[in-house]
Amino acid sequence: MTTHQVERAGLRAAFDLFRGSLHQPPVSDRDWAQLSASFEPGAVRGAFDGDRLIAMHQSMPTDIVVPGGERAPLSVQFRFGVGAGHTRRGVGTALMAAALQATPEPLAMVRPSEGGIYGRFGFGVATRCRDLVIDRRRAVLTADVPSGGDTRLADPADSAGLCREVYDRTRARPGAIGRWPWYEQLLNHELASAGLFSRVAVHTGAEGPDGAAVPDGFARYSVRGTTLDVDELHCRTPESWAGLWRFLLGVELVDEIRLRGRPLDEPVEWLFTDPRVCRVTAVRDELWLRPVDTLAALRARAYGDGDPVVLGVHDPLLPANSGHYLVGPTEVRRTRRSAQLALSAASLASLYLGGVRPLALAVAGAVTVHDPKALPAADRLFHTDGEPWCGTAV
Repeated sequence: MTTHQVERAGLRAAFDLFRGSLHQPPVSDRDWAQLSASFEPGAVRGAFDGDRLIAMHQSMPTDIVVPGGERAPLSVQFRFGVGAGHTRRGVGTALMAAALQATPEPLAMVRPSEGGIYGRFGFGVATRCRDLVIDRRRAVLTADVPSGGDTRLADPADSAGLCREVYDRTRARPGAIGRWPWYEQLLNHELASAGLFSRVAVHTGAEGPDGAAVPDGFARYSVRGTTLDVDELHCRTPESWAGLWRFLLGVELVDEIRLRGRPLDEPVEWLFTDPRVCRVTAVRDELWLRPVDTLAALRARAYGDGDPVVLGVHDPLLPANSGHYLVGPTEVRRTRRSAQLALSAASLASLYLGGVRPLALAVAGAVTVHDPKALPAADRLFHTDGEPWCGTAV
């Protein structure tokens, strides 16, 4: 078996292999015409048995907001599949290892369809989200909900550009990733494939320097029967968030509003005079992260006040990452000092954005404590205000 980049002429066959791994039919000519833009040159690597493609992996470069507000380079593991008859033979592991070793970005992420696979590759759950259902017929906003600005439907011809502009302006929460020019096209294709048509409501707030109102939030939604599905909602201020909710609650012929993949700390239920109109239907993992260059990844984020801690990281898939790292508010470096806390690359990934405390992982056995004083220090170092959240379905 060999691994190397898939040439442009082989991209459609690679996509068909990926779809086959999900028990989907080959892509149609019409769909390929719309989806081929998401296959950029050099982004697809394959595993080959002779000349025959038996597995494919696609990654895309972007960036991710990390604690402290900086945007760190990120590789998104976009599509990954092993052909029938070649699973459980180490093909996928070899292909993923080769792809990660060739990745220049210090961090990699995936949003897997199957969670049990990616822990073996060093990925750990870094953000979680929740799904909600709101009884629109009984939903009444409290008198304290902020107001201001204006919300209206965007012209379909302008909606993709508006969404990209507003999303990037509002992207401040750790875990939020940069999007590609074709992202809206891909999302709309998926909705259309399900027989749905999406609409975009845009909130405009205070005037900008040129005197024009500035878009500061948007909600993309679709309606099936009497159910309104909020496909995404991003905003910059409490006023834009509340304004979008007023708009959604005002859509006629709707009995129920469903939201998928929302932040754990988004205070939706507190909008209503009766919080019981809002039900949480699921809490689940969202973004899985992995350090590709552990030292560069640790240096990319900011840390809270706390004594420096020596982490012993074990990474069998990328052995160069294994080692001891001194992590503190003002310094991050490799060290020969003994590890105070020992953990896997996947566990480090789960800590990285602040979505889980080191103490919680220690209780679960995912962090080995050699120095008990280091655990509360690590809690303070990795602490972040607010829950991390990705909010981009890839």
